[in-house]
Amino acid sequence: MADPSRIYDVAVVGAGPAGASCAYRLAQAGLDVALLDQKVPPRYKTCGGGLVWRARQLLELDLNGTIEHECHVAELFLLDAGLEFRVEHAKPLVTMTMRAELDHRIVERACAAGVELLVPRRVRGVEQSEASVQIESDGGPVVARYCVAADGAGSRTARAAGWPENENVIPAIESEIRVAPADFKRFSGRARFDFGLTPSGYAWVFPKRDHLSIGCLSRLRGWNALREDLDTYLNHLDLVEHGSREDHGFVIPIGPRSDELMRGRVLLIGDAAGLADPVTCEGISWAILSGHLAADALVANRRSPEATRFDYDRRLDSELLPELRTARRLARWLYERPRLRRVAFRHFGQPLCNLFGQVFLGRASYRGLLRRPRNYLKLTGRLLGLS
Repeated sequence: MADPSRIYDVAVVGAGPAGASCAYRLAQAGLDVALLDQKVPPRYKTCGGGLVWRARQLLELDLNGTIEHECHVAELFLLDAGLEFRVEHAKPLVTMTMRAELDHRIVERACAAGVELLVPRRVRGVEQSEASVQIESDGGPVVARYCVAADGAGSRTARAAGWPENENVIPAIESEIRVAPADFKRFSGRARFDFGLTPSGYAWVFPKRDHLSIGCLSRLRGWNALREDLDTYLNHLDLVEHGSREDHGFVIPIGPRSDELMRGRVLLIGDAAGLADPVTCEGISWAILSGHLAADALVANRRSPEATRFDYDRRLDSELLPELRTARRLARWLYERPRLRRVAFRHFGQPLCNLFGQVFLGRASYRGLLRRPRNYLKLTGRLLGLS
């Protein structure tokens, strides 16, 4: 239990990749940090668990023991066009993890750096004063000079601090399925993505250590037939189910919050800020990066909330938000204009997939690919009116 008279420099709420990475970076800089979560780690987290190489680079963490499967191959199927593509790299394009173990490893590193883990702590309220933030929780109040909200797309901390619900979220469903050995072998070693089955979305197959993580998502916010879509997808994959199947629904932010990401002494990062890739709907990369940016702004300017807010905004505008704006433009034609998507992939499908592989690896950005002369993504952008 935290000392009620103690005032931390920063209290981070949410022990996922965003929060734990932010807390670690703050502690490394010598700040007194508390990390709160509503559950005791390791705790289950609904997520496909795919970690692209750029996220691994941002983590700078030895993942031995947490890796379930490494996929050096990514496959893309356009079911509505009869097209399929394959990308392969020496480095794993997607590293498969179970989020419970991944998050726990990042939390352990943070604690080793001096972060105090306070669990289980469910946030009940947030009160700001001129000099501090008081977080009301099940285990009692936690007081800090700043609070970082990293508790997901439905952030209770953000709501308690006065932010409205984030409306830029979409539905997804994921199932952990144990299958027959022959089926498991059939999908091993590759991350599979299928378009043309779920309206304005895609389905995926991620192989784990001894089972498959299979799911689908739709960018139609009111779409309520994902379970039926998942059943259809399983039939399409011709799977013979073997053992247990656990379905879990969740939401993914596909656009940053329209209002500011820091109010008073409270900052939002990761999914709480709406910072996920609109093209792939992958959020771990930008969760980690936004946690780093928030930590750096706090370390540089913690004596002044206004200076911290300005610096955090500046860092986001320089390193993250322009990329997401470009990604949103690409996502619109990828998901909302299926006819043009089919045209683009018939003409430039394999080169496009190769370029997206470079983004997965962290060797390229969407902005850079659209600006680079004579590449296929730029040509496709012109074809679709994106550039």
